[in-house]
Amino acid sequence: MNKEIRQLNKSDLAQYKSMQTGLEEDYMLPIFPSLTDGENRLYGLFVDGQLVSTAGYSVFSHHFVMLGRLRSDKRYRGQNHATTILDYTKQQALQVPNVEFVGANTEKHNKPAQKVLSKIGLPHVVTLYGAKAVDLSSFLSEEAEEWYLLSDLGRKREWLKRTYLNETFPKKVFPFEAYYPFPISENLFTDALLTKWSFYENKDQTRFVILTEEDKGDHYLHVIYPWRDFIEQPNLWKTIDSFFEAVKETLPDTVIWMDFTNEEAAFLPATHPFELSSPWMLHGISSEATNESIDTASVESKLSEAYRSIDDLEEELAALHTELDQKLNKTTTLEETLSHIDSDLEK
Repeated sequence: MNKEIRQLNKSDLAQYKSMQTGLEEDYMLPIFPSLTDGENRLYGLFVDGQLVSTAGYSVFSHHFVMLGRLRSDKRYRGQNHATTILDYTKQQALQVPNVEFVGANTEKHNKPAQKVLSKIGLPHVVTLYGAKAVDLSSFLSEEAEEWYLLSDLGRKREWLKRTYLNETFPKKVFPFEAYYPFPISENLFTDALLTKWSFYENKDQTRFVILTEEDKGDHYLHVIYPWRDFIEQPNLWKTIDSFFEAVKETLPDTVIWMDFTNEEAAFLPATHPFELSSPWMLHGISSEATNESIDTASVESKLSEAYRSIDDLEEELAALHTELDQKLNKTTTLEETLSHIDSDLEK
């Protein structure tokens, strides 16, 4: 049996179509070419020329990599192919220039996928609900007034430094896009993105919210709010709803997306408008942790080599001592023989 892993390109679509994945609908089919170029990579594991498993990654903000696109031919399952191809893809992702984090998402009920991620060294980071809503009327009051739109880039950065980029701030993961949260880093917040994102600030200048539109098959209004007081915060929902209604004038099927931890979801009232489907679990590892692991392994390897060298030297010394003892014994015997000869001659 001949196994091979290689990077796929758009000409491999026919091979991909030949796989029996068991999926009724596969989002990868219509976008297959785009998954093989730009900042996307797709890899395939072949057995005797047949594509049996795939995995790939996408790069976000030039520093953050998310693994995915795991597919397996059901005729070849149970042979560890998924683990093999995903581990290979992880190793390729760690070679991306300036990578800070390599991660993967899986739904909480998907135990087999979590097991694979654990096998390849991607520990659990956080669990989040991708909460969706299409009507916020239950959160609105007639007297509500909208928050103020911020246009100053410096003010936006000031808010980020006071919250997400502050080491004392409790949240350590930022919901960068729907389905794609990442550990907080300044590299997530480029000037281009801050210009694109709409920041709103309350009258007291004690709270802010980020609103941004995203296309993920569905069109989302992604709402990013850093605190847990989202229910009782005056005028917050009026601000979100006004933006939402404006978007729906041109894109009527837009859906609101918010990311909630288990604790935040518990704060929602019984009549909340959100659909809370199975939460998503982010797994991943920072490149620093990987480098530390590599460094540790390197040190251990060098120590092991040093110990082996010491053992070899000790064996060589022991052999030399044995050889020296043998030569000393021969010298002593020779001296005794010469002594006997001298004695005989004197007689």
